[in-house]
Amino acid sequence: MFADLFGLAIVKSLVMPCLNLNGLRNPQGMVYAGDKLFGIDQGPGTDDEINLMEVGGNYGWPHIVGYQDNQAYRYVNYSTVENCANAPMYDGTTVPEGVKVEAQKETDAKLDNFKEPMKTFYTVPNGYNFHDPKCNGEYVCWPTVATTSIAYYPKDGKIKEFQNSLLVTGVKTGTLYRLPLDADAKQVQGEVVTHFRTDNRYRMVLVSPDTSKIYVATDNAGYIMGKDSVPTKEMANKGAILVFEAK
Repeated sequence: MFADLFGLAIVKSLVMPCLNLNGLRNPQGMVYAGDKLFGIDQGPGTDDEINLMEVGGNYGWPHIVGYQDNQAYRYVNYSTVENCANAPMYDGTTVPEGVKVEAQKETDAKLDNFKEPMKTFYTVPNGYNFHDPKCNGEYVCWPTVATTSIAYYPKDGKIKEFQNSLLVTGVKTGTLYRLPLDADAKQVQGEVVTHFRTDNRYRMVLVSPDTSKIYVATDNAGYIMGKDSVPTKEMANKGAILVFEAK
């Protein structure tokens, strides 16, 4: 049944019209809610995005990440660094000490038809510490969730709390994020709600045809921020399909 559901998702993706989108970093999923198409776009440093996809839209990358707010991100063209091949590695968040390179503010970017995200995971202020000692400066502690899939829970679904919501998986956090939509399904209504936190890497979410179940597929291995807020490579359910059912 799960394979059939994945098959349906694949078929739907094959018949999408050409949208001519620009400025996406790492989009790993899109879904229709009525006639609106929503998409996710992820990491690595800050501002995983939930976007309303529009024909000809420019979503900012690499000049803008998340909102055009000059917060914790500047565009760095590292290929312009002198003796680039031998320069210290740039992790996308912090230019190594001693490296001279121009950093462009987001507000200096002039993009045609720029579209800001509906929501981000997460926007942080300048001066944010990307080198948390408990993570040895590794990405798992950075302010993203690593969005990997998106689904729509319909207005007439059996789980009342979930009706008319976008469902998004965070592979770094083992969490399902629910984003309630307004009546016209044009924007996110209120705050993001979290569900089903486990020590797993959530790869994909799908809703059963009768809407009574939510399926989440997990990775075999990887690195996550555990439920106790400590990084771990120990998964609770490796390569599994988790089923959350309304009772």
